[in-house]
Amino acid sequence: MKNVLIIGCGSMGSALASAWQAKFNLAIIDPEPNAKIEGITYCQSLSDLDGDYWPDAIIFAVKPQILPTIVPIYALRFDDSRILWMSIAAGMSLGFFRKHTRFVKHIVRAMPNMPARYLHGMTVLVGEGAPHTLADELFQSVGKVVWLDDEGLFDAATAISGCGPAYFYLMVEKFAKAGIALGLSEPIANSLARQTLIGAAATLYYEPEGSPADFRHQVTSPNGATEAALSVLMSPLVHGGLGSLIKQAVKAAKDRCKDLGSIS
Repeated sequence: MKNVLIIGCGSMGSALASAWQAKFNLAIIDPEPNAKIEGITYCQSLSDLDGDYWPDAIIFAVKPQILPTIVPIYALRFDDSRILWMSIAAGMSLGFFRKHTRFVKHIVRAMPNMPARYLHGMTVLVGEGAPHTLADELFQSVGKVVWLDDEGLFDAATAISGCGPAYFYLMVEKFAKAGIALGLSEPIANSLARQTLIGAAATLYYEPEGSPADFRHQVTSPNGATEAALSVLMSPLVHGGLGSLIKQAVKAAKDRCKDLGSIS
């Protein structure tokens, strides 16, 4: 069983730890982890880690702003070119890690998302050379994986899948509030909105070859209630339509990733 060291145990780090605990030997360094899971070694700092410990992979799951301070320290401690170095920090390029870890042979950027906790994650990966087998194994175990050939597309992919769950949570939140405004009780409105998204997602999951546009047409009767709602969502008079609004939102996320990548 491979040794995997996770640096940082916030929302994403803890989600991955929860999914990986039965598949890998995990150690986590974080002074204030989100939650402790039985069977995982937790340390407050690198100095608390057993001196004989060597990981097969190191995964940095901390805020990008912290990386310039801590990466050189870990590079001194784990000076073995066989170790896989991975980062799930938005915006931080392969070049950043190459700059601070010149001896490292295997570097991979990953952008998973929160559904990885339930083995339904979507992870985007990019590395130097061919896809790394351990990186692939780690993230295939928590959902689907896409490898990019061009790191320049990584921020765009992050804006779609890395940030994406929040967009859908927002939609459920707003649809529930719309139901409440129409007189439904809060529990009923929340239940309707949640299960409707789950059901729609199940359709996409079990019919992967199907087109979302085709599924939309299947539930849209001419001159019916669904069409009336979609005419509002797609109207260019309403913030340019939902499509335009989503493009603006995704571009804002991509641009922020680029800003975070300016940290050196």
